[in-house]
Amino acid sequence: MTQYISPTLNGLDLEKFMREALAEADAAGQAGEIPIGAVLVLDGEIIARGRARHVGLKNQVRHAEMNALLDGGEKLWTDFRRVILFTTVEPCPMCLGAAVMADVPHIIFAMHDQVVYSKLTLEANPYVKRHIKSYFGGVLEAESAAIIGKYNARALKYMQTGVI
Repeated sequence: MTQYISPTLNGLDLEKFMREALAEADAAGQAGEIPIGAVLVLDGEIIARGRARHVGLKNQVRHAEMNALLDGGEKLWTDFRRVILFTTVEPCPMCLGAAVMADVPHIIFAMHDQVVYSKLTLEANPYVKRHIKSYFGGVLEAESAAIIGKYNARALKYMQTGVI
């Protein structure tokens, strides 16, 4: 699959917002969570932040992207067509589905995940594909990998190779 980014995002500083997601990932790692972070951006402003909170909340679905989407509030509800989800790792199928159901049209991620195959879901599922206008990875990928490796080398190896 070729990655694609909507022309409506031209001029947006992708690295600036990815650094904010990376800060969330680092905070998650410091808290003993899987070091993944996310932010929702609307018109150049962060409207919600999320980090993995599985352990602290004892809840397997509290992924960084889910937490950001759940905190999107009124701005996500009313202006979803212009919202961008920045996440430090390619979204899993659940998080991709949540972004689709929240009508978030743009997903920008740092590290490719060799396990989740969300890109295949996007390619194969017309419902998902028609909702996503941008699906673009590799933004500060090395920085994301470094944060994950710092806190959880086993998870990093798994994401990069599919081998535990």
